[in-house]
Amino acid sequence: MGMNDARRDFLKLAGLAAAAPLLPLPRLAFAQASATAGDVLVVVFQRGGMDGLNVLVPFAEDDYYRLRPTVSIPRSGSGAVIDLDGRFGLHPALAPLQPAFAAGELALVHATGAPSGSRSHFSGMDIMERAALEQPNLASGWLNRHLQSRGGGSDFQGVGLGHSVQRSLGGAAPVLGMAAFEEFALQTRSARADAMAATLDALYAGTATMDAVAHTAFRAMDQLQHADPAQFAAANGADYPATTFGRQLQQVAQLIKADVGLEAAAVDIGGWDHHNDELRLLAPLLDEFARGLAALRTDLGPLMSKVCLVSMSEFGRRAYENASGGTDHGTGNCLFVLGGGVAGGRVYADWPGLRDADLVRGDLAITTDYRSVLAEMLRKRRGETALAQVFPGFAGTMELGIFRAGG
Repeated sequence: MGMNDARRDFLKLAGLAAAAPLLPLPRLAFAQASATAGDVLVVVFQRGGMDGLNVLVPFAEDDYYRLRPTVSIPRSGSGAVIDLDGRFGLHPALAPLQPAFAAGELALVHATGAPSGSRSHFSGMDIMERAALEQPNLASGWLNRHLQSRGGGSDFQGVGLGHSVQRSLGGAAPVLGMAAFEEFALQTRSARADAMAATLDALYAGTATMDAVAHTAFRAMDQLQHADPAQFAAANGADYPATTFGRQLQQVAQLIKADVGLEAAAVDIGGWDHHNDELRLLAPLLDEFARGLAALRTDLGPLMSKVCLVSMSEFGRRAYENASGGTDHGTGNCLFVLGGGVAGGRVYADWPGLRDADLVRGDLAITTDYRSVLAEMLRKRRGETALAQVFPGFAGTMELGIFRAGG
């Protein structure tokens, strides 16, 4: 069939389906087929600038309470911190993560971040997700560059959950983007859906980039339909939050269980920009975050031994509270690492202190470049050998020992 004939047939089919129009295809790009070893990476981005000082609380420091006389988490009594090591404690809303910490599967890193010092949401997220501070014109994301380094995988090697593919996944290595499994399909109520799909496939049978993307889109839709990851109900009593974040984490678990070749998934949770009324607003968001991660761990059970989750935010908050019961944009922050290959049960911190002389323009100082955490994770849990390609210009070689080798 020639291209003109195919287009004519498509128009005929579209005419028959006029009462139920064809909806746009999902945002997609796709990979070659080949398997790679290592943990499945799950990258969570807490968008908005999480207040690490009220999440991983330095409760042993009097300066924390001096700087935050009303916006602080108490040492004892109602709403007190969950003591981790006598120095740092979790916000009480993070209680669902305490079992993972006690089991040695959760580690936290404090006084970390991107040394750019950006306090802009857009710039901060862009910097963190590209992870190429020394090459500001490099557009690709660190996670995509890692997938490029490892070579081709399945069509589902990299998946971004949400309404747009995360910047960390952007680049030359093909990845998928989907908001939900049910939306990852040819959306039509026409009785001739199969014929429409075949005709669309024929429309893009050439060798151009768009043809390759469209052709692989149909293949990926077919693979997802046959794998049917939605068949895998939450196991072991796992209870995901009934939120977008909870549903997307559950879908990550379902893709892992369906064995479609997932290597890296990116998920977002927003709402962390607490310039006012922080104590009231932060707690429910942390509860959602903690219950989501705890449910993923419970749901996957033994499979969690080959999963590594890292969660970060674009920047932290100022060390001192503002006049509105909140905190303003800062720099130094904390991040979470969860998984079977994590040397957890510890807070990793080259702690700079919170005395006025210790602060950098009113912020918690960054003493650990977050790329050192990501680089160690990729080397030990994914076997990455081209770290200079993944993190160009980053000369850091010090590893904190957060991960066990053997991914």
